[in-house]
Amino acid sequence: MAVSDSGVGIKPEIMPTLFKEFARGEGAKTDVGGSGIGIYLAKEIIEKGHKGKIWAESEGASKGSTFTFELPLYSENKI
Repeated sequence: MAVSDSGVGIKPEIMPTLFKEFARGEGAKTDVGGSGIGIYLAKEIIEKGHKGKIWAESEGASKGSTFTFELPLYSENKI
């Protein structure tokens, strides 16, 4: 599943810390509430809880962002 926007984008230097706990981007609005934990929790749930993958892509500031995640398929008949 992928979700894209045409918003402020993500600067390349922010990408390595994007999924860190309490990380907030340079462009985060200070008047908007948030602890910087949402993306971190999504990563924990997807990767540790469901053995999936999550990543972000952006061509840079003012270029929008795409967040993508994949989850493995499990069969009910799996032994």
